[in-house]
Amino acid sequence: MSKFIILSILFIGSELLIALVFAVIAQVFYHKIGLDFKSIFKGVIERIFLFISLACGYIEGLTFFSALKLATRLRHHEGSKDMDGFNDYYLLGNLVSVAVVFGYVYAYMHFDTIHLFQVITRL
Repeated sequence: MSKFIILSILFIGSELLIALVFAVIAQVFYHKIGLDFKSIFKGVIERIFLFISLACGYIEGLTFFSALKLATRLRHHEGSKDMDGFNDYYLLGNLVSVAVVFGYVYAYMHFDTIHLFQVITRL
């Protein structure tokens, strides 16, 4: 298999898993039931932006992303009872999202040295 196909399968599989994990986190911290497809789509777009930025060496993309997230967060209004749950959900979601992108970039940059990818490439 080619590098593109392997990384695409990794990306799609990871994004499906992330959607399920975020749905569970939303239920625990924010009391949202079900999958929010709008949020899932925004998260995928955010991770694609971060991946492209970091893979191309533009670390400033992470700062830009953080500024955008902060700017959109400042406009969020909720009652004080729900605020702590939302803040925890927001923080965890962004940390997990950025960590996943770091994993994507690592897999992309070190594809040839990762043993599992070498084995799959030979199939």
